[in-house]
Amino acid sequence: MGMSASQGRFLMLTAQKSNNEFQAQSITFQRMMLAENVDGWTEEYNDAMQNRTLLYGQANQNSTSINYNARLHYDDIIRSDKEGGMSMSLVSATSNKIVVPSLPDPMPEGKTRDDYFLCPDVNDADFLEKNLREGNFLFVMKDMEQIGKYNTKDLETMLYSDSKLAQYITDNEDKTDDSEAQSLYDKRIKEFHRADKLLECELKRLETEHSALETEIESVQKVIKENVETSFKTFG
Repeated sequence: MGMSASQGRFLMLTAQKSNNEFQAQSITFQRMMLAENVDGWTEEYNDAMQNRTLLYGQANQNSTSINYNARLHYDDIIRSDKEGGMSMSLVSATSNKIVVPSLPDPMPEGKTRDDYFLCPDVNDADFLEKNLREGNFLFVMKDMEQIGKYNTKDLETMLYSDSKLAQYITDNEDKTDDSEAQSLYDKRIKEFHRADKLLECELKRLETEHSALETEIESVQKVIKENVETSFKTFG
């Protein structure tokens, strides 16, 4: 092999080696991203398996007969005890105002719009539970009919977890989404292993190719070195 041919071959092999290394780095990065996805999926799975829900009227139910559809709703709180409710109300922890989805009509005597915290979303069970758990809404021991006659500052407030409320509200593990969460997690992990295996095989192929390129580059470098030494001897 002549000097020019050897140099050309060396440059081509060097370019192939660089491209090989770039592809290997790209695959390694893809595998890292897949692994990060697994971390996110695992966290999502754990959250789903450990999530809890506030249920109303389930205090005397055993774990096998719990009605998970009996989510705590705003109406359960304000409904009178004669109608199966709690005969209670909510106040905003930050403003100390009465939480209502809409302003009472007629307005209770001595009360104005400023005494109420207007929150239409309180009728949504998820929104209600989130704010109860975060301590944004507190229970008060007066029903909606009577609370308007009192100064909210004088009312006894309670967290959803206080023992006085245990006869109405239970904080249960939510089993309703466990099966779906398990199925989704298993499917994702299976897809991860399949994708990661394909990338691993491609990476091994590139490693084999990289080793072969290095061997051939060393061989061409040896030829170039011999050609240089021969040329110096010729002109020496």
